[in-house]
Amino acid sequence: MAKIIKIPSVFVYETKVVGVSLNNTDGTSRQDIIKREVEEDDKLTIKPEPGNPYDPNAVQVLSKLGNQIGYLNKELAETIKPALDNQTEIHVTARWVNGEKMLGVGLRIELVS
Repeated sequence: MAKIIKIPSVFVYETKVVGVSLNNTDGTSRQDIIKREVEEDDKLTIKPEPGNPYDPNAVQVLSKLGNQIGYLNKELAETIKPALDNQTEIHVTARWVNGEKMLGVGLRIELVS
């Protein structure tokens, strides 16, 4: 008797968070949040922001504590947004955190279908 094993497809994107130098709408500093709440290999979250006045496809990047550290770039947000809308399983990991005067965060995003 044969066994059928389903192996999920995984799409992997590597990118960096944009807008890390700006403050959030509540006045909190994204740089301070990154310093306090983001380390390499942390599990992060992405969340659509349909009410964004500049881009209806905007996707926020949130720290492990749920505070915004920036956004996905416009092109990747357009690609990822349908997966968010369809509740696709998504894993987001901080691949690196670095910078001297300005901290940046690299991401690995895995879409599992």
